[in-house]
Amino acid sequence: MNNFEDIKVTNPLPFSFGIVKAIFYSIIAVFVMQVIGSIIQLPAFFYPILNHVLLPLGFLVGICAAIGTLLGTLKTNSKPIIAEIKHKISVTEIVLSILIWVGFLPLCEYFTTLIPTNGPLEGLYKQFETSFEMLLNYKFSGFLMVCIFAPIFEEILFRGIILRGMLNAKITPIVAIVISGLIFGMAHLNPWQFVGAGLLGTIFGFVYYRTKSLFLPIILHALNNSLSFFIMLQDNSMSENVFDTTNFVSIGIFTALAMILSFILYRTTHKNFIK
Repeated sequence: MNNFEDIKVTNPLPFSFGIVKAIFYSIIAVFVMQVIGSIIQLPAFFYPILNHVLLPLGFLVGICAAIGTLLGTLKTNSKPIIAEIKHKISVTEIVLSILIWVGFLPLCEYFTTLIPTNGPLEGLYKQFETSFEMLLNYKFSGFLMVCIFAPIFEEILFRGIILRGMLNAKITPIVAIVISGLIFGMAHLNPWQFVGAGLLGTIFGFVYYRTKSLFLPIILHALNNSLSFFIMLQDNSMSENVFDTTNFVSIGIFTALAMILSFILYRTTHKNFIK
């Protein structure tokens, strides 16, 4: 994949920015999202039953406010983003993208397990664990927030705006994709999701870049979050993995297959991006 720098993304959105601004805009977005979301969820601190409504509502309003803030700052609108969600994709692209996500999933889980949950990070992990396990008490609200709202609006924010802005600035695509993945990981505000979400964000970014579709990373994001959410419900814990992270042979095989499939997706979508 050494020809990334020779590839041009057609029909760019009318905004572009470099890596420093991408990080800055992401910080603004996360700040707005956290502040607005916290304000909306504040009554639930006194009346926990309100979490049934305020948990997903706070997330939805917060991230929509973040997206609106960036679109306003960049002096653009949502029409090009909607167009990328509606962009036509083939069955082959859908199947390849899903298989690529499945193939890289064991590697993502393995790297996540390398972050210790005890020692200096134990207190932070317990807070992280508590906030996630709270979703088990509000199953429908948790599902709505994690499996529906997050995939749609996080992809719009981090792929449709942050990654697209860097691609429009003619930053080498592989660099832009990796940086956007790291930004996506950092936006989760904890070291465990930073690793897993960072790698997944890179995969979603690659799929988005090659297919020109926001719909595909939204689907992959929804599949990933739904799988994690239902395993967490089944085991009543957030510590369970889909794959055996100690089976390095299996991880290696899955990763190799994912890389082959990524190359196939790269080659089959090449025509879409040649100048």
